[in-house]
Amino acid sequence: MSSDETLLQKVKDGDADAFQTLFERYHGSLFRALFYKYGDEDLARDIAQDTFLKVWRNRQRLKPELAFMPYIMKLGRNLTLDHFKYEEVRNKHRESLRFLTEKQSRTPDKDLQKSMLEERIRLAVADELPEKRRVVFLMSRVEGLSNQEIADRLKISKKTVENQLYQALKTIRKKCVNYL
Repeated sequence: MSSDETLLQKVKDGDADAFQTLFERYHGSLFRALFYKYGDEDLARDIAQDTFLKVWRNRQRLKPELAFMPYIMKLGRNLTLDHFKYEEVRNKHRESLRFLTEKQSRTPDKDLQKSMLEERIRLAVADELPEKRRVVFLMSRVEGLSNQEIADRLKISKKTVENQLYQALKTIRKKCVNYL
């Protein structure tokens, strides 16, 4: 049986078999920990899968000398927090649109278009934005922080925050152009 450090080095070098071994070794534990903490089996399953997907996508940045279980637990926790933040944004968005939709006549077609747009926005934020840009976007849109507060928290310039938000919105608009 290979050590985690050996497997992680192989994964870092692109070895899919080593990744499969790590997946089989840790997926169940991660799933159970997430399920225990959040009490939602579907969420735990999705986050565990997303965690390993993120490990594979970012394998070049792995640090084989560090323990793997704490690393994936932190990744899983962060992905879960992102999920809840997104749900909060989605709920705020729904509430702000409620007034508009009450004034307009509701039709199944409009409801479908609205749900498709919301899903496309969620996917664009989750899949298309680089991690730092997504963090800045969520801090702005979910937490309601000002650009200066975000800059202070992330120790970056206000101009960088503005640029990241501009780029995030540009990406989201481009991914949602067919839904608008």
